[in-house]
Amino acid sequence: MFAEKCVHFEWVPCEAGERNVGEIMGGGNFESGVGGAGATCRTGESEFYDVLHAPYVKGFSEGLQSKLRKFNIGYIPKRGETLYTHLFKLKQRVELEDRKNVVYAVECKTCGIPYVGETGQHYCDRRRQHQVDVRNKKTTNGISEHLKHNQDHEINWEKITFLDKEDHWKGRKLKEALYINALNPSTTTNTSKRMNLEKGFELDPIWNEFNSIFRSYIREKVDR
Repeated sequence: MFAEKCVHFEWVPCEAGERNVGEIMGGGNFESGVGGAGATCRTGESEFYDVLHAPYVKGFSEGLQSKLRKFNIGYIPKRGETLYTHLFKLKQRVELEDRKNVVYAVECKTCGIPYVGETGQHYCDRRRQHQVDVRNKKTTNGISEHLKHNQDHEINWEKITFLDKEDHWKGRKLKEALYINALNPSTTTNTSKRMNLEKGFELDPIWNEFNSIFRSYIREKVDR
């Protein structure tokens, strides 16, 4: 096997006025680079039988480097990778109904007509509001009106389709309008195609060119 030439790192305390590796490489936080806070590195070229590239673990990597050197193996910390950066890539799973800042679709289980809405709240809270409106027979709620005129129909509350995510309220309103318009492109409201009583934001007619794409996207998401 050919020997691989690498840079040998040696961790030593920083002297006053010295820059650490994170600063030299353009990063302000040395912990997210190679080495630990209060350390710098000296480099020297040496020949190794093989080289290990691995994330830096403060207090461990220095000892590992010393032990590997006895076997003529070099150790190079991966730039920007530490055990911390790998562990904190793990995010707690957000339950489906706890999602917020979303554009969503709910279908009638009986006829398949969808209701498209948006919310900055957790979806479970918005769904509860819809259910209260249905019980109170609220006339400004599209789902309530659908069930009022189709008393044998049933909403599939358990099946929620998230069409989009948008943190800004205006962006959510725009996306909601795009999906509603795709389902009902005419200027008048057609409740045989969707439950919404209004079309939301007024859109430029140029968006109509994309209606078939949006409809296909909605159907694909709902059918999953």
